[in-house]
Amino acid sequence: MSEKDNLRAKAKKEGYFFDNFETKLPYWEWRSDNNAGFLLEESILRMFTGPTEALYYSNAEISDGFFDELPWSFKTIEVKARLLGKHFGSAGWGFWNHTMLIENCMPIWFVYLRARGSYPFSGLFAQVGNQFQPIMLLEKNSLLYLAYIFSKVSSKITGVKILTFTPTLQKLKLEEWHSYKIDWKRDKVLFYIDEKKVSEIPFLFKNQNARADIWIDNAVFEIRKNDPGRVYRHVTQEIRERNFLEVDYVKVY
Repeated sequence: MSEKDNLRAKAKKEGYFFDNFETKLPYWEWRSDNNAGFLLEESILRMFTGPTEALYYSNAEISDGFFDELPWSFKTIEVKARLLGKHFGSAGWGFWNHTMLIENCMPIWFVYLRARGSYPFSGLFAQVGNQFQPIMLLEKNSLLYLAYIFSKVSSKITGVKILTFTPTLQKLKLEEWHSYKIDWKRDKVLFYIDEKKVSEIPFLFKNQNARADIWIDNAVFEIRKNDPGRVYRHVTQEIRERNFLEVDYVKVY
């Protein structure tokens, strides 16, 4: 077995994994697309994207699974992180089952989203499947309010369900270090920032496996009516300066 296989087999057997990024462990899938990549400085993982043109996808991502290699189910993940720069695109950390198919996609994560054009999300959100709860909003957004109103009638109208219009931690400063924790249970997912509960979202999927996933890219995502692939599509943004998602540690248990 390779070192990667040994590390993953050990983590899966023990139900526990910890990385404080003293070295670049082969445990992870290290993915970078176009103008993106990784720096490791003083036990801090600096994931970056940009500068990049709007027409190209630029992504830095670490994960510990692939399509048929999803090691975690009903676990807890802790990530100490900060997001630097006025970032357009997305960034996030949590669990994901590695599919963008609308019917099957199962993100369980904190997700940052921001776009230049018309888009309902701008800020940090807790997300489980197609359910969103705002944690911190970057600006007032009438599209988010409309999505919230319509999703109360039926999530089929918007494709997403906005659980509330009111952010739970509006004073959060993303550029400062915070400990983010996601506690994935069989019937709900609990989200914490610095040990303060900021969201509780029902878990409506059948038993599923997922991988740990952390990324920063230059895209937000949308559902296009009558999309032939039935997937969430990338809407890429121009980034004029290099932006960083910095990670101090990741723990799954």
